[in-house]
Amino acid sequence: MAQLYEGMFLLDNEVVREDWTKAKALALDLLEKNGASVRTARRWDERVLAYPIKRRQRATYLLAYYEMPREGITGLVRDLDLSERVLRYPLLHARDGPQGGQG
Repeated sequence: MAQLYEGMFLLDNEVVREDWTKAKALALDLLEKNGASVRTARRWDERVLAYPIKRRQRATYLLAYYEMPREGITGLVRDLDLSERVLRYPLLHARDGPQGGQG
């Protein structure tokens, strides 16, 4: 049974500056590869990081709500860990759905 999750993905700004659509697809493709159905995904802000992550000083945030079976989380975490373009990715079980639309 699919559950609702919230993910905040910190994306590498080098990719974001080249093409936002491509940068967004990096995270969303990994979700879909692992069985997620994305409800909404929107760009937040570009921010200075409190400390360097993978030698990056800045990142752009992507907030996504998605449904996926619990079994898919393990594969998703593995794929996110291997990605050089997704710097961090807190994943939370969401109680309520997104407020807003695609961004």
